[in-house]
Amino acid sequence: MTGPPEEPPRSRTPRLGPWLRSYGKGEQESRRERTVTTLVGGAAAVAFLAVLLGVLWLFVRYPLPTLGGLVAVWGVGLSILLVKRQRARLRDELRRRSLLRPERRE
Repeated sequence: MTGPPEEPPRSRTPRLGPWLRSYGKGEQESRRERTVTTLVGGAAAVAFLAVLLGVLWLFVRYPLPTLGGLVAVWGVGLSILLVKRQRARLRDELRRRSLLRPERRE
């Protein structure tokens, strides 16, 4: 027969409030949440492999149009990245010069 767990002496326990003490403990995910997370990850992996195999099949069947399409997708992504980077740089410069009001966080 086991009794309640022994508590360490007061001098060894950190002096934390109940909120802060419970904040450090991670919440245990339920089995359902773990299952859903695993299924979503597995579905994403299967979808990625399907797209990868589809692109490979297209490349073997039609190499030049597939390569052209991949280069076009890369070009669109690069242009979006450059535009976003330029906008962020301009926003930071305006904020530094105090011409732009700080963003309101609600």
